[in-house]
Amino acid sequence: MRWRLACLGALLLPDLALDPFRGGLAASMRHPLGTDDLGRDALLRLALAAGRSLGFASGCALLALGLGLLLAWRGQRLQGAWSALRSLPPLLFLLPLAAALGGLPALPLGLLLGGLLAPHLEPALRTQVDGFRRSPAWAAERTLGAPWSSTLWRWAPWGWQQVAALFPSAWLAALWGEATLATLGLGPGPGHDSLGRLLAEELPRLGADPSPLGWAALATVLLLAWTSAPGGNG
Repeated sequence: MRWRLACLGALLLPDLALDPFRGGLAASMRHPLGTDDLGRDALLRLALAAGRSLGFASGCALLALGLGLLLAWRGQRLQGAWSALRSLPPLLFLLPLAAALGGLPALPLGLLLGGLLAPHLEPALRTQVDGFRRSPAWAAERTLGAPWSSTLWRWAPWGWQQVAALFPSAWLAALWGEATLATLGLGPGPGHDSLGRLLAEELPRLGADPSPLGWAALATVLLLAWTSAPGGNG
């Protein structure tokens, strides 16, 4: 989980400088994967795009888990609504919306992904929360009349443990959601470079004019899929 959270810093990295006169250079010692059409070093662009995608997914996962924990704690009155949202895969909602709007910018996409993932995480979090509410520790807190602020501070590590256990699955869902929309041309625009955008540019070339950047981007995505799958190393 820690390395995923560390990728949040990649969202603050500046864009690579453009040099169209050096665009499309072949792989060399100076540029191991060559340069893209706008003259950016392909290896650096791949690293930046991967970091931004992972950071974006981490931000979405944290939002989804925070909302899911809030729903588990306070959302009993709207169980029917959450059940209805759980029956709807996030991409089934996002694809027509993004198509109608001509694409979703990074911030609205992140908020929507986080909000749509939260109801899917709520049942697992509710199991933990309900067990905690029936515990002697929680009964003692209520009996002693402890203020909510001190209770929150005291039990924050426990809540973090419950959230951390679900973080990889939320992170993976957000990562592939963003990558799918970007690959289809419905995700964030040119100002938000990502693995999905990189694949959208490079995949059509792999059959006719394969580039090292295209193969490297595809290999990176497959590696992420393997390390994040159940039983993988992630």
